[in-house]
Amino acid sequence: MSWRDTLRKVTLPDGRRAIGASFRGVPFFVASADRTGGRRTVTHEFPLRDDPFVEDLGRRARTFSFDGYLLGDDYVRQRDALLSALEDSAGPGELIHPYHGVRRVVCTQVSVREAIADGGMVTFSIEFAEAPTQAVAPVAESHPTETVSASAAAAAAASSQSFEAAYEPDDLPSFALESAESALTTIAEATQLALAPLVHSEQELALLAARVRLLTLEASSIVRDPAEAVSRFTAAFSGLEEAIADAPGAIVQALISAYGTETEPLAPATTSTREREHANHAALVAAIRRSLVFEAARLATLVEWESHDQAIEARNEIADLLDEQAAEADDTAYPAIVQLRADLVAAVPGDAELARILTIEQRVPVPSLVLAHRLYGSVDLEEDIVSRNRIRHPGVCAGTLTVLSGV
Repeated sequence: MSWRDTLRKVTLPDGRRAIGASFRGVPFFVASADRTGGRRTVTHEFPLRDDPFVEDLGRRARTFSFDGYLLGDDYVRQRDALLSALEDSAGPGELIHPYHGVRRVVCTQVSVREAIADGGMVTFSIEFAEAPTQAVAPVAESHPTETVSASAAAAAAASSQSFEAAYEPDDLPSFALESAESALTTIAEATQLALAPLVHSEQELALLAARVRLLTLEASSIVRDPAEAVSRFTAAFSGLEEAIADAPGAIVQALISAYGTETEPLAPATTSTREREHANHAALVAAIRRSLVFEAARLATLVEWESHDQAIEARNEIADLLDEQAAEADDTAYPAIVQLRADLVAAVPGDAELARILTIEQRVPVPSLVLAHRLYGSVDLEEDIVSRNRIRHPGVCAGTLTVLSGV
């Protein structure tokens, strides 16, 4: 076998097989081909030593260069096809090299020369860089907490837009806005009541009380401004960073509790004014409740759940509230709420390895320390066994008990 027989061949547009190259399946003739490579090194030279030290940093990226050409009556079509393969498609492609076989490369540079004297022929200078395992584009992976937080912000913005479109306080008499004022103050005070026991910072507690008091004092004017109503409610409960850091799970449950706050019944909708009152009241209550559940969804990703069952229960509770709001949402808010729900379900509990709750039968009474050591190999979860089963005397643990798995 001669050296010619070892060269790669490609199929030309007319069906002939000839020695040449191709990129992304587009063939071209090769006048000459170059290849660069080697090792990446750093040479270290030291005082009073004759011998240098050469540090090897790995193989240098290989490049493949061609001087190629196309010819024939349809060379223009062939030229355009090759240029499209070289320039229009992102990422690496397959190069058939006449001397070095099949390579995965990216075109880094190409120049084209055409001349009347060469009629029916075009010449190329093409340079490729190897990319053996390179993806078409880097893939960015978002952290679940960041994803849910962004979805919650998007849902809040969409909900606010829907609320402002549905809420019409203009030209209404004061009595027709009293129900909205009452709903705002009732839910705000219930939210404060649920959150206050969880706020241990005196500064945060004082700020919370002051904001809610100001909100209730100005409620009559706030309900006349759709842009202010929900934003002022949300702002009243911001700034609880320490409380959230200390007990995000308890904050989530407090927000869910406040979500279910009942408002005072409305007068019958017997006139057009009362009808608008009912519509405004429903829009305001829905917007406030959405702000509560959106924040609960955001905080759920920050909780270090003690068990898989607890995480799923809380997640499902929030997801059900999101479903409830999505069912009543308009076309503006609905997609954002559904997206938040999907991101929440994917993020909680996510891929974290959490213990599951198991039921065991302890027929012979044993101390809680002994039981904890038997189950987990340590006594770290002894307090969990006692509190979870409401054991009065830690020295006597018996009967049907719920415990965490050893994960």
